[in-house]
Amino acid sequence: MDKETVRTAVKAKRLKKNITIADVAKVVGKNPTFVAAALNGNHRFTPDEAKKVGALLELDGPTTEALSKFPVRADYPNTTDPFKYRLLEIIGVYGDSLREQANEMFGDGIMSAIDFSLDMEKVTGSQGEARCKITLNGKWLEYKTF
Repeated sequence: MDKETVRTAVKAKRLKKNITIADVAKVVGKNPTFVAAALNGNHRFTPDEAKKVGALLELDGPTTEALSKFPVRADYPNTTDPFKYRLLEIIGVYGDSLREQANEMFGDGIMSAIDFSLDMEKVTGSQGEARCKITLNGKWLEYKTF
């Protein structure tokens, strides 16, 4: 099954059953952002996790199996600068998932890039390695109806 067919089928089942990304995350024991990316076809579940999601959402066999296939992550532009490329890769892999989670948490809207701050800090990982921590902090702007 192609990525878009799986993504559409999974989202339709999830919304029909009123199951949030956070609900799915609890069932598989993973971070909601990772789960949202997997549901959007940008990460994969283990076969056991895919079976749990399939049972929760009442997915058919081929759709459930597709959740554990290796994803092709090519939905974002390419650049030659490695740092900028990785930032684009993050948005490519997690952007749809973050947007979907934000809509579930805040409603229909966007994160402001005007009333916004960005922080980057060097932190130490669990095994002593240097890590780059980036925090995006933007005011939530609801779309208005008229």
